[in-house]
Amino acid sequence: MSHGLEVRALTLDDIKDLHALDQDSFAEPWSRSLWKLELSRLHRIYLGAFKGIQLVGFIGGLLAHTDFHITTVATKKPHRCSGVGSLLLLQMLKEVDDLFEGIETITLEVRASNKPAQGLYRKFGFAPVGLRRGYYQADNEDAIIMTLENLQQGTLADRLSEIELKLPTAVYGDAKE
Repeated sequence: MSHGLEVRALTLDDIKDLHALDQDSFAEPWSRSLWKLELSRLHRIYLGAFKGIQLVGFIGGLLAHTDFHITTVATKKPHRCSGVGSLLLLQMLKEVDDLFEGIETITLEVRASNKPAQGLYRKFGFAPVGLRRGYYQADNEDAIIMTLENLQQGTLADRLSEIELKLPTAVYGDAKE
């Protein structure tokens, strides 16, 4: 996509840029060694959004029995609220739907103060189901637990097709794939 973004699986070759974006985005970023470990583990998906060769966002998660848990999402500050997060979440959910049979729920935690992220997750059908008090250790902020539940065969795929039609063309560039 000449003017848009490419979403692809992150690899060990992306560690430097991945770690830098993680450090810029979070008060408690993961270490390089943890990133290397996570990228090599089974039942994990880590995707990056690239504008040319520049990493502008990432998303990752892991399979835990019948739940897929989204563990991390970040977008470079100049690209926030521009559709990068939507594109990453859409692609992640498609991969989960394609790769893991029997998924019943998809879960994540989000800062109680992060209203834009909560709005993004709601757009995809996530709903708040609980609260983890003091979850973020750096500042003791609470996390809202959000879940996409009751995922039967085809339900998620249909929902994602509808959402994809609503994504801004600017995110994709000249053409949606």
